Parts: sequence; C-alpha cells; structure tokens
Amino acid sequence: MEQYRTALRAGQKYYNDSLQKGVSPYPRVLEDIYNESMSAARVDMGIIDIPSDSIVGTLASGRKAAFAGNFMPILPLGTEFADKWVNLCTAHLGTEGITDPIVCLEYMGRFYVQEGHKRVSVLKSFGAPTVLAHVTRIIPTWSEAENVRAYYEFMDFYKLSGIYHMIFRRVGCYAKLQKLLGFEKDHVWTDEERADFLFMQYKFREVCDERMLESMGDRGCSDIILSCLEVYPYEEIKNLSSSDIRKRIQTIMPDLRFHAENEPTAVSTEPEIPEKSIVSKIFDGIAKPRLKVGFIYVDTPQNSVWTRGHDEGRQALEENMGNEILVKCYVVTKDNASEVFEEAVTKDGMQVLFVTAPTLIAYARKTVAMHPGLMVLVCALTLPFAGVRTYYSRIYEAKFIAGAIAGALAGDEPIGYIARYPILGVPAAINAFALGARMTNPKAKILLEWTCLEGDHLAALRAQGVTIVSGHPVMSQNTPEGSIGWNTSRIDLNGRLQPLASDLWDWGRMYEQIVRGIMNGAWKTFDFSKASAVNYWWGMNSGVIDVILSESVPTGVRQLASILRRGLIEGSLKPFECPMVDQNGAIRNDGEKRFMPEEIMNINWLLDNVEGRIPSINDVLPMAKETTELLALKEDKDDANEEMKENQDAGQVPEDTEPEETDDIRVEPVTTGI
Repeated sequence: MEQYRTALRAGQKYYNDSLQKGVSPYPRVLEDIYNESMSAARVDMGIIDIPSDSIVGTLASGRKAAFAGNFMPILPLGTEFADKWVNLCTAHLGTEGITDPIVCLEYMGRFYVQEGHKRVSVLKSFGAPTVLAHVTRIIPTWSEAENVRAYYEFMDFYKLSGIYHMIFRRVGCYAKLQKLLGFEKDHVWTDEERADFLFMQYKFREVCDERMLESMGDRGCSDIILSCLEVYPYEEIKNLSSSDIRKRIQTIMPDLRFHAENEPTAVSTEPEIPEKSIVSKIFDGIAKPRLKVGFIYVDTPQNSVWTRGHDEGRQALEENMGNEILVKCYVVTKDNASEVFEEAVTKDGMQVLFVTAPTLIAYARKTVAMHPGLMVLVCALTLPFAGVRTYYSRIYEAKFIAGAIAGALAGDEPIGYIARYPILGVPAAINAFALGARMTNPKAKILLEWTCLEGDHLAALRAQGVTIVSGHPVMSQNTPEGSIGWNTSRIDLNGRLQPLASDLWDWGRMYEQIVRGIMNGAWKTFDFSKASAVNYWWGMNSGVIDVILSESVPTGVRQLASILRRGLIEGSLKPFECPMVDQNGAIRNDGEKRFMPEEIMNINWLLDNVEGRIPSINDVLPMAKETTELLALKEDKDDANEEMKENQDAGQVPEDTEPEETDDIRVEPVTTGI
C-alpha cells in the first residue's frame, strides 16, 4: 500500500503538470493516432523483453482513465483498481514475481498495451528497465517522411541486434551506431555484445533524467548515446560508471542543446575585425604573451598536396605575425589522435587549434569539451557543432571564372569536369562552373566524372571529344612539367595536358585574418542572433581565394576573367542569381531569387547543361567512403520521391497513404566542401 501511495503521488504530479502544459494527462491511445490504412503489415514478434520507458500508451481509450501518462495510478486507495494493483505489487515482491507477459502492439518503436496495464504500472513504479511482453509489430506504410524511413532502417537493425532499446527518428543513425561500435554494417550481434551494450545503455538511462531529456526537445536517450559515441570511443564508454557517463554527457551538452533547439549556424562571409576600444589601444604598446597556435595535420606536407597548402599558409602566418604568436605543427593518425590533441593543449599550452581535416571532428569536439575556452577551428564547409568553428573558402567563385574560360575556349566541343567526393559544396562548384561556361558559350555541355568511382576518367572524357577538362586537379604521367595541380587544362593532340587556369587557395591570408580577429576580440564579440556554431566562409573579396591563368590564355579571355573577378570582389556579380533549371526540368531560380549562403552550401542538384549524376554513398570506392559518409549531402526531396516510386514499382514496399508524421524532425548532417 505504501508503494501504491508513492506511485499515486507520481501519477497525480504527472497529471497536474500535463494539465498546466495544456497536454493530455493520460497514456496515448493507439486508436486515436492509427488506422489500418496506415499499416503495411503486422508481424508477430513473439515474447521478448521490451524497454519499459518505450511503453507509452494503450490500445483503446477505455483503459486509460485509471492511469496518468507515465502509467502511474490516479485512482485513490479503496477502489477496486487500487486493490488489484496492490495484489500485483505483492506478487511482484514474492518469490516468483510477475511472470505473465503483457500483450501489446508496437508501432514506430513505441508500445501500446492491450492486456496487462496494471502489470506495466507496478513494474514501472519499481523502476524495472524491461517488461516481458508478447509483441505484435505494426509495420507502417512506406513514406518518404523522415521518421518512417528511419523506422524501416530500425527493422533492419533489429534483425542484426535483437534489441528494441535504440529508437531514432532520423535516417542514417543505425548505420552510424553500427560503425561507432566497431561493427561492419551487416554484423549480427552476439549474446555477449548485446549484453555489454544493454548494460551500457542502462547506465545512460540512469543518468538521463526527466529534466535532461526535456531540455533535448524531441531527442531522447538514444540520441544522447549516439552523440557520446561520436566523441568518446565505445571501448572507453562501456566500462565507465554512471557518474563518469554523466560527466561525459555534460561535456557535450552544448552540442545536444544546439541540435535540440535547431539553432542556426552563423555564416561569416568576410573577416570581421572589431573596432578597438581606447583601453585596447593603450595596451597595444605593452608587451603581451604570444598567442599559441597549433596546426593539426593528418599527413605530412611531403606526402599530401592538401597538407602542403595548409603548411604553406602556416609558414606565411609565422612570417607575418612571428612576433605576436607561437606556432607548432602536429601530424596525427587514428591511433594517436587523442593523445596528440591532449598534448597540444595540456603540455604545449595551445590556445588556438586549426584542424585541417574534417575527419578529425570527433577529436576536436572531445578536446574542446574537456578544455573550455580553447578555440578550435576545423577546415570544412560547415559542421553544425557548438564550440567548434569551421573555415573554408567560397571555391565556387573561382570555378565560375574557370567555367567562363573553358566555355570561351571549347568551341563546339563538350567540356569535361572531374569532381572528387559527392559532398556538400561540390555540387555548388560544379554548377558554378557550368554557369560560367554557359555565359560565354550558350551551348556549352559539361560532362561530369568522379574520381571516387572506378575508371580512367580522363580517358573516358577524351573518348567523348573533350578537349578542355577542369575540376579536381588532373594528374597524369603525360602531364607536362609545371602543370601538376592546375584545375583547368587543354588536352592537346598527343593527349597531354596544357595548363589554362587554376584555383588559388591563400590559406596564409585566411589564417592571418582569423588570428588577428581572435587577438582583437572578434571570437568573443561575434554574434549572429543566438547561433552557437560559426562558419567562416570567405571568398575573393577577402583575398583568400583567386584564379591564376597560364600565359597560353588569349588576351581577350584574360580580360574577361579580370572583369568577372572584379565583379565577384565588388559583389555586383552573383553567379547563382540567374535563371536556372536542373537536370529534372525543375526551375531552381527564375532569375529573381536571391540565393543565401546557406542555400548555396546546400545545393544537391545539377544544372540541365551538366551530363552525369551525383553518386550515392554506396557507389563510391572504399577509400572515399569515410569522407563521403561523414560529410554527406542532404537528400533532395524529389530524389527521395523518385526512389520511393522505384521501390514501389519493384514491389519492395506497399503504396498507400502516408502515416502520421508527428515524430518527424529536421536533419542537420555533417558537411564540408573539400
């Protein structure tokens, strides 16, 4: 009876709190949110243990009046209901306990009780993590809604793991979880692996109290676990105590709240140098400690062209600011990354870290979480994490000029473009190139190839009559000396590449402007509304990106390139503010729309004068999968509809009405333009 009184107080509190919030105080009723037209099939799952906190409702409304929404009782002692509840409680505390399984239906990862409501109430009152249940799964009709697609992924995940304890409402989370646990995507869990994970998951649920989950919006304990595993290795997390897990969660709370509140990522399109105060000007003449700046590389400058460019930028930074800063470089591998990051901060005292590869984002997030006040910047187009800022150049501006040069010189021949990874920023660059080519050659056709796919891409383009090729730097044994690294080249009659134009990345100028901004207070004063994540995305007007031309480019074309460059710098020329139609015939701009920076970043379609496609993650070579998965493009809604139609035509999914979308949430994928 004392247990009933405790449960009754919890039920009454939930009931009253719900009324104050203007929401239903009772358990959810499946019949109110579901009808048979929303079901593709029903599957008998047998008798299994289900997570008690996923039991959220009842099948019919007639059984809800005795319970609050948390399944705690709301009827007073002395009622027949209370007597039966107390008898079940006595049985639970006896030698055998409650052994009869409840009967319930599972829909979209949540459970609705058909028989055994009081058993659920008693077990929940004692904090039982699981309840034995005979489960019937209702498979929702296929839809392109985010939560439905995620649920179909869950069904595949359940076949591998055999657990109901991880429910995500976003696509891609289950594959990410398998990878973070160190499993192959089709790995079937062993009993030991399942037990280890469930024990860790139970400790997380102990820590994730009601107040914490409320601050996470529509993201639950499963999302918190996934976010922790993105920063901390599974082998480390699974052996921690509940109190240590709480500490780990606290370090990533800014990111969790940032995503829960859907805060915007602020985009800085040019350097911001705050005006110095009178006091700052006075102290400028006084000697101050030099700012310690660290550079993190994933390869040496000798082995990597990408690292070499950043290292040259680092050298330029030291030459121009050597009296004001101390600089040190670090080369990391996956085996020593955590140790190197920690050494840079604790041993060497680095105050600013430039991380030149987005694949190191997890180590960057972990380091900044453990060291408040540390300033960390990752070279990527955009990574939506609070506390870690990103920096990149508007490379599409240079591609627009290169396209205009290629269009002017190609004549009636098609133009080749070789891209690298199908990640954010790349479609924008391809389209900018295509727009530039169309400006000087209205009939220009761009033939698209990808280095992340199998094949001899340059040979394939030559076979189609291409004489000018651009995009990712083309390497060839026949490349003439001095032209390696040129982005736009002419293919001569002997198949050799003759350089025409190339993008110029001035990382030194970007690094200097960022560091000077930090020293002048720009890091703290930077404010776009309430945005917690900041992305520096600078272009030609900041001097961090440019185009260089070879001497073989005709004078008239050089003059045109100069005019276009001036227009981009002054802001009078905006490549994407013109009529644009994509490959599917959809109007992307009627010529009147102004494209915002976020829209350009998120372009995931190709113009109608581009022949080729954007490959899926499954198509790319193994060496490109990690980068492509980490920095994937947002899926285009039209593409999702087309894929759904293809699946329906193939008989893979039933075609019917869309299910309820109340649990649908917005996805913010990790992205970059490299």
